[in-house]
Amino acid sequence: MSSDHETPALADLAARAEVVRVGPASKGAHSVTHVLTPAAPRGLSQRIERLAWRSAVGRNAIRISPLDRSRRLWRAAKRDRVLHALVRDADVVVALDRDAILTVWKLSRMRDLGDSWDAVYGGSAALFALTNRG
Repeated sequence: MSSDHETPALADLAARAEVVRVGPASKGAHSVTHVLTPAAPRGLSQRIERLAWRSAVGRNAIRISPLDRSRRLWRAAKRDRVLHALVRDADVVVALDRDAILTVWKLSRMRDLGDSWDAVYGGSAALFALTNRG
């Protein structure tokens, strides 16, 4: 996940299975088990992002550029060996927000992480996937 938020389905999932939460280091991120730190934009990139987020056109331009938060999260995840070990041992890997979807999808495409786990979006889908594993 790229932000620290709770859903009822995630709480239900935590009651049924061991949950390892991966997310950014932030205030209130007490529930994160493994910290993943995407590089923050600096200098000119930071100014471009700040200016672009003021309009819908700018936000869409950022989302197709390397400055997009989901792409920064993916760049951090693809070189994190601890995360790769966690994914290899997982039954279900869940993206909880828009920024995490790209990362979970790309992790599911990495051959060295195996294919014994399911990749889903959202707590309800995770519950369904966990229930139907067989």
